[in-house]
Amino acid sequence: MPTPHYERIKEFMQKAGQDTPEGAVRPPDETRVLRAKLILEEALETVEALGVRVASKGAPLTEEGLSYEADDAFDLEMVVDGCADISVVTIGTLIAIGVDDEPVLEEVDEANLRKFADGGYRREDGKWMKPAAWQAPDIMAAIDRGYGR
Repeated sequence: MPTPHYERIKEFMQKAGQDTPEGAVRPPDETRVLRAKLILEEALETVEALGVRVASKGAPLTEEGLSYEADDAFDLEMVVDGCADISVVTIGTLIAIGVDDEPVLEEVDEANLRKFADGGYRREDGKWMKPAAWQAPDIMAAIDRGYGR
């Protein structure tokens, strides 16, 4: 059974015009590339926030320096395993910094759903972009709620 977090993300994706199939499928190339971009974008932001510099052969690894191309290789089982592992690692990072996940996930999900106010738009690659007046999630308040403060 899907979690409330899953359902909020699915609502976001549907509003953004992104694919949300009802069963396991091989997604179109555009969807695979978008998901790869989003995963790496968030991973690089998190690594930077941890105060860690990532480089490849001495050159800083940046989102701008990456390119994406879908090929014929697609392994549903390994994609699902990788997504589960990413979830374990990200929740483990919250644990390592002493932060409860539920209030933060709710805060971020609600902020993401607010991106559909006037001025939000879908980029050519399928990513939904927030409107100029969008309010970022109040992460510190969510952290405090996690501790009953």
